[in-house]
Amino acid sequence: MKYFPTGLSCLFALICLAGSGCSLGHSASDDLKSTNPAVVLQAQKVVDLQQQVDAQEKAYSNQKDAVKDRERAVDKQKEEADVEKKRLDALKSQLDGAKQNLKGVKTQAKTQ
Repeated sequence: MKYFPTGLSCLFALICLAGSGCSLGHSASDDLKSTNPAVVLQAQKVVDLQQQVDAQEKAYSNQKDAVKDRERAVDKQKEEADVEKKRLDALKSQLDGAKQNLKGVKTQAKTQ
Protein backbone atom coordinates (compact mmCIF):
# COMPACT_ATOMS: atom_id res chain seq x y z
CA MET A 1 0.00 0.00 0.00
CA LYS A 2 1.40 3.40 -0.97
CA TYR A 3 1.25 6.40 1.33
CA PHE A 4 1.12 10.06 0.39
CA PRO A 5 4.04 12.20 1.45
CA THR A 6 3.15 14.31 4.48
CA GLY A 7 2.53 17.52 2.49
CA LEU A 8 0.29 15.80 -0.02
CA SER A 9 -1.70 13.98 2.63
CA CYS A 10 -2.42 17.29 4.37
CA LEU A 11 -3.42 18.86 1.07
CA PHE A 12 -5.64 15.89 0.26
CA ALA A 13 -7.33 16.15 3.66
CA LEU A 14 -8.00 19.86 3.18
CA ILE A 15 -9.43 19.28 -0.31
CA CYS A 16 -11.58 16.48 1.03
CA LEU A 17 -12.94 18.64 3.81
CA ALA A 18 -13.49 21.68 1.62
CA GLY A 19 -14.89 20.21 -1.54
CA SER A 20 -16.29 16.74 -1.43
CA GLY A 21 -18.46 16.72 1.62
CA CYS A 22 -16.14 15.06 4.15
CA SER A 23 -17.05 16.16 7.65
CA LEU A 24 -15.38 16.44 10.99
CA GLY A 25 -17.95 14.20 12.62
CA HIS A 26 -20.64 16.78 13.32
CA SER A 27 -23.26 18.49 11.25
CA ALA A 28 -23.61 22.09 10.17
CA SER A 29 -26.55 22.39 12.56
CA ASP A 30 -24.09 21.80 15.40
CA ASP A 31 -22.03 24.72 14.07
CA LEU A 32 -25.08 27.00 14.30
CA LYS A 33 -24.47 27.00 18.06
CA SER A 34 -20.89 28.25 17.67
CA THR A 35 -19.75 31.40 19.43
CA ASN A 36 -17.89 32.42 16.25
CA PRO A 37 -20.23 34.54 14.05
CA ALA A 38 -18.35 33.57 10.86
CA VAL A 39 -18.85 29.88 11.64
CA VAL A 40 -22.54 30.43 12.37
CA LEU A 41 -23.00 32.39 9.15
CA GLN A 42 -21.31 29.74 7.02
CA ALA A 43 -23.11 26.93 8.85
CA GLN A 44 -26.43 28.65 8.13
CA LYS A 45 -25.49 28.86 4.45
CA VAL A 46 -24.66 25.14 4.47
CA VAL A 47 -27.96 24.29 6.17
CA ASP A 48 -29.94 26.46 3.74
CA LEU A 49 -28.20 25.00 0.71
CA GLN A 50 -28.67 21.45 1.98
CA GLN A 51 -32.40 22.12 2.36
CA GLN A 52 -32.51 23.47 -1.20
CA VAL A 53 -30.61 20.43 -2.50
CA ASP A 54 -32.97 18.09 -0.66
CA ALA A 55 -36.02 19.90 -2.05
CA GLN A 56 -34.58 19.90 -5.57
CA GLU A 57 -33.77 16.19 -5.37
CA LYS A 58 -37.36 15.50 -4.34
CA ALA A 59 -38.72 17.69 -7.15
CA TYR A 60 -36.46 15.94 -9.66
CA SER A 61 -37.52 12.53 -8.40
CA ASN A 62 -41.18 13.52 -8.62
CA GLN A 63 -40.69 14.74 -12.20
CA LYS A 64 -38.97 11.49 -13.16
CA ASP A 65 -41.86 9.54 -11.65
CA ALA A 66 -44.37 11.70 -13.52
CA VAL A 67 -42.52 11.11 -16.79
CA LYS A 68 -42.57 7.35 -16.18
CA ASP A 69 -46.30 7.53 -15.46
CA ARG A 70 -46.90 9.44 -18.70
CA GLU A 71 -44.75 6.98 -20.65
CA ARG A 72 -46.80 4.09 -19.25
CA ALA A 73 -50.00 5.91 -20.20
CA VAL A 74 -48.69 6.51 -23.73
CA ASP A 75 -47.69 2.85 -24.03
CA LYS A 76 -51.19 1.83 -22.93
CA GLN A 77 -52.75 4.20 -25.48
CA LYS A 78 -50.51 2.76 -28.20
CA GLU A 79 -51.63 -0.75 -27.27
CA GLU A 80 -55.28 0.34 -27.38
CA ALA A 81 -54.71 2.03 -30.75
CA ASP A 82 -53.11 -1.18 -32.06
CA VAL A 83 -56.18 -3.15 -30.95
CA GLU A 84 -58.45 -0.64 -32.72
CA LYS A 85 -56.27 -0.88 -35.86
CA LYS A 86 -56.59 -4.67 -35.83
CA ARG A 87 -60.37 -4.36 -35.47
CA LEU A 88 -60.42 -1.92 -38.39
CA ASP A 89 -58.34 -4.27 -40.54
CA ALA A 90 -60.67 -7.15 -39.65
CA LEU A 91 -63.72 -5.09 -40.59
CA LYS A 92 -62.10 -4.06 -43.89
CA SER A 93 -61.42 -7.72 -44.64
CA GLN A 94 -65.05 -8.56 -43.87
CA LEU A 95 -66.17 -5.67 -46.09
CA ASP A 96 -63.97 -6.89 -48.95
CA GLY A 97 -65.37 -10.39 -48.52
CA ALA A 98 -68.94 -9.08 -48.45
CA LYS A 99 -68.31 -7.07 -51.64
CA GLN A 100 -66.92 -10.17 -53.34
CA ASN A 101 -69.95 -12.16 -52.19
CA LEU A 102 -72.25 -9.42 -53.49
CA LYS A 103 -70.50 -9.53 -56.84
CA GLY A 104 -70.91 -13.30 -56.90
CA VAL A 105 -74.60 -13.11 -55.95
CA LYS A 106 -75.22 -10.51 -58.71
CA THR A 107 -73.44 -12.67 -61.26
CA GLN A 108 -75.42 -15.70 -60.19
CA ALA A 109 -78.69 -13.73 -60.30
CA LYS A 110 -77.99 -12.62 -63.89
CA THR A 111 -77.43 -16.19 -65.02
CA GLN A 112 -80.72 -17.43 -63.64
